[in-house]
Amino acid sequence: MTPALRRLATVAAGLLLALLVGWPGLLGDYGQFVVASIAFYAIAVMAVSVLAGLCGIWSMGHTAFMAIGAYMAAQFALYSWPVELAILCAAAAAGAAGFLLGFSAGRFSVLYFGLLTLALCMAATEIIGHWTSVTGGDEGIAVLQARSILLGRTLDLRGAVVMTVLLATLALVMVDVVARGPIGRRWLAVKSQRIAAAAMGLRPHVENATAFAFSAAIASLAGVGIAFTISYLDPIAFSLDASVQLIVATVIGGAGSLLGAVLGAVFIVAVPEAARGIANVSVFVFGAATIVVLLFMRRGIVPSLAGWIKPRSVKAPVAADILPIDPSAIEALVRACLPPATESLAIEHLDLRFGGVKALQDITLAAPAGSTLGLIGPNGAGKTSLLNVIGGFYRASSAQRIRFGEHDLMHRSSYARAGLGMGRTFQHAELFAELTVRENIAAAAMLGAPRRLAAGLTDRSPDAIAATIVAALGLSAYAESYPPALPFGVQKVADIGRALALAPSLVAMDEPFSGLDERERSAIRAILRGMRGAGVTILIIDHAVQEVLQVADRIVVLEFGKVLAEGPPEQIRNDPDVHRAYFGADGAPSRSAAA
Repeated sequence: MTPALRRLATVAAGLLLALLVGWPGLLGDYGQFVVASIAFYAIAVMAVSVLAGLCGIWSMGHTAFMAIGAYMAAQFALYSWPVELAILCAAAAAGAAGFLLGFSAGRFSVLYFGLLTLALCMAATEIIGHWTSVTGGDEGIAVLQARSILLGRTLDLRGAVVMTVLLATLALVMVDVVARGPIGRRWLAVKSQRIAAAAMGLRPHVENATAFAFSAAIASLAGVGIAFTISYLDPIAFSLDASVQLIVATVIGGAGSLLGAVLGAVFIVAVPEAARGIANVSVFVFGAATIVVLLFMRRGIVPSLAGWIKPRSVKAPVAADILPIDPSAIEALVRACLPPATESLAIEHLDLRFGGVKALQDITLAAPAGSTLGLIGPNGAGKTSLLNVIGGFYRASSAQRIRFGEHDLMHRSSYARAGLGMGRTFQHAELFAELTVRENIAAAAMLGAPRRLAAGLTDRSPDAIAATIVAALGLSAYAESYPPALPFGVQKVADIGRALALAPSLVAMDEPFSGLDERERSAIRAILRGMRGAGVTILIIDHAVQEVLQVADRIVVLEFGKVLAEGPPEQIRNDPDVHRAYFGADGAPSRSAAA
């Protein structure tokens, strides 16, 4: 089912349910209570689920955002302000609070951030208990009927239930649009690989904060629904027990699944209703169901069933792991999708220390625009440390100059450097595991759009750019596969494709040949030749010395964090100091070094 058709079906189902609920005499008060409960719990579970599924953030504090929505709705009704205004203001207030809290999400582990949200829930409970003029304290507060501008009348119970069903429908569609679109891809990228996401230009802390704000705003809609359908706000609805119920429902249905959120809501509403009058049965069922799901359906009921029916990953035939790549096709791709490289990289007198350890000492090098600079050296020479300084993941202890074109890099973050046209590949590929190969490249193409726009390359959308890169790199057979299912060589090629999608002027490549067989190395060589032919500035480090010597215009050799030698490849081949560093005092190559 296409996204548009799925959303249309969701809207149709919601409208039909709202019509049935609003039909006079069709449902009694109890039936309306059950439907309303499922609707507002579905909204709340959805808010928790989208945050856990797309960002890996589990929140115990979402009942606080529900309380914001509920008590704001009660106050707005008290002053006869319209329900539509209450919905908008509650979402804005909860979203602002969620944004502030979400800024800390990336600074804590899952456990400690869970404890932070638990503290939020407990603080909200205390505020509700003591702010009696607004909340009624522990005794609760009655909620007056609200006036609706759209309906042109005051909402009775039936109208409030209809409104809650429509709110749930709206929330479902909004979450689906965000989760399945570019924003959801970005959140999944940060969840999967924070460093690789930052190298692409994403700001992980901002993405986490934005996701938390969106989730909090959705949760506030559940509070509005509770206020007007129950017509009485009891603090128990926002207690720690209620938070635990939302987590249980998310686990049961499946984190990140919209249908799972509805299933989870049905579960936490139906179990207590079925066990009404039997002490402690609900708690036992909740606990037992959670254990069973975690043991046998770890992704939740809906995602697990979907995975059994339609496998998540399809691995292409092993015989076609790497298809032949035409360097001229890569050159044409680069010229069509990347702006010309005009910025040079210049580093002067750079030092890097980790405590008392000097990782890099007095490093000076330059990579002119359109050139290929190779960095080689024995293990521990400082090659990756230097690459991380250039990429912004390490901050130099001191440096006279670190510039890319006219831009001073000394105090720029890794994601800011990506915006300047600095791309990066990784030794272990670091692709986003929950995005397909095509989605990995499309996410980068979206971030590279401003650079293409500035260069006048505006004739293709990010999805079209991704399709072009996939075809040129021979990845068409793997476009809809997830990276963990793919051979390592294919992941390496896809990693380069993702870097090219950013439209960079410079691509720093961390050991692109490592772990590859000859056929896979041949593909990387072809890609590099095409990139060189199109004038991309390349900075490459690798232990495969002969590969680097073949592709680089100039070589810098590091030893113990210092520049040992620098010059064209032929000079480096014959340099006695380089032979000593690699092969020992007698100059005889060892098997590992020769490889």
